[in-house]
Amino acid sequence: MDTESLITLIREEIEKVGNKCYSPDLPQNDEMCSAISFGTGTNQRALSDDILYSDISMYILIRGTSNDTDSRKFADSIFNQLDHKSNLFKNNTRIILISCATPNYAFRDENQRIYYNINVNIKVEWRNEQSTKVQ
Repeated sequence: MDTESLITLIREEIEKVGNKCYSPDLPQNDEMCSAISFGTGTNQRALSDDILYSDISMYILIRGTSNDTDSRKFADSIFNQLDHKSNLFKNNTRIILISCATPNYAFRDENQRIYYNINVNIKVEWRNEQSTKVQ
């Protein structure tokens, strides 16, 4: 399991909409940025010992500005960039499918910046190229 490749794949996809993505925390002062955090997952071995399939939950926290129109547009752009994305590869990690819930309003911080949250489920295939098979 190569979680570094998984995090990199997700961050690169989010950053295609033009804003920075962090993991696992947001920086103190940036606006129009997001942070990803992984939840629990379940694993299932394939018939081959070299392949593992995982269903992983992920959470995206999105910080916008004090303007809800801009913040919502940014949250929607992340949703549109990720939802139903499939066949993303990095090293021996393949994202089979990303499924997103619509962005939810979360809260306003002390600077009146608006936050949204997106709950995500990811199906991942991990390949272990280095394993040796006993015959």
